[in-house]
Amino acid sequence: MNQKVSIDTPTRAKGNAATYRWIALFVLLAATVGGVLLYWRHAAIYPSTDNAYTGANVVRVASQVSGPVVHVYVADDGKVAAGDPLFDIDPTLYDAALRNARAQFDAAADAAGTAADSLKAAVTKLEDRRVALEAALSKYREQKDAQKDGEPPSSALTDALKAWHDALQAFNEAQAEFDTEQDKKITVTTPTVQARAAAAALDKATHDRVKTHVTAPGGGWISNLNLRPGSIVQAGTPALAIVEDGNWWVDANFKETDLGRIKPGQPATVTLDMYSGLTIDGIVESISPGSGATFSVLPPENATGNWVKVTQRFPVRVHITSAPNPDKPLRLGASATVTIDTTEPAQSKQ
Repeated sequence: MNQKVSIDTPTRAKGNAATYRWIALFVLLAATVGGVLLYWRHAAIYPSTDNAYTGANVVRVASQVSGPVVHVYVADDGKVAAGDPLFDIDPTLYDAALRNARAQFDAAADAAGTAADSLKAAVTKLEDRRVALEAALSKYREQKDAQKDGEPPSSALTDALKAWHDALQAFNEAQAEFDTEQDKKITVTTPTVQARAAAAALDKATHDRVKTHVTAPGGGWISNLNLRPGSIVQAGTPALAIVEDGNWWVDANFKETDLGRIKPGQPATVTLDMYSGLTIDGIVESISPGSGATFSVLPPENATGNWVKVTQRFPVRVHITSAPNPDKPLRLGASATVTIDTTEPAQSKQ
């Protein structure tokens, strides 16, 4: 009897061990299947892609007049605000054209008599504001040249820049008044018609002279600057670029199988490869009506016998809503990872 018990005990132990192994295998299999289903469900609800890159508006700055560059105020990667001076073009020929236009206007205005008094007053004010603008820029140039590289802007330079902006605003206001005066109805006679024609020529000459000072159309960072004093610029030819700092987004290329739940207005999170641990908030702004391949230089030709189906990607633009971080500035074209929360209701763009 005792011998039988001793034989049955190892047998039961082996049976129990086998049972436990089968239970463990079943639990592991169930956990694996559950994990796969959970991951699949999470990926469907929170579609994500690392095929994404930051974007911003880039303005190609071109001069409206042609000529040699005589002064450059900015450098690559420098920060500028709207209206800041960028570079100057030699004004010699434009000064001559302005003097000629002013002489022609003075003669025509005198011939028109009192009918041109208001026009003459507007011209005088415009010229005064232009001279003040030149003086303000000359002062800013002196302070800019005195500033050492790497030093923060001095108070004198800041004041000179503010004076330039004030003078530019005053000139623009005088320009608007002059334009209004030119558009007023007049008694049509030969002298008044000649005065108005001379005023139009003077307007263009003044415009060309002021546009020898090229200014920033918006705030941002200078890029692709290749100007030096002596460089020849042509009107309409871009001389540098400004990456604007007012609006940033991420163009994320999602698989077409992810687009079913993605809608404009849904919240998104963005991480950048360059800043580990930084999370940026965003909102889906738009979804491209065509795949990225559709708008490529050489779109794919699928009408062939060896066609292979490839999952297409569609650009989804995510507008960045987080406040700028001075310590971790955004940079154009940076690699990013975008995850969209399709469970949240669509929001309006802030």
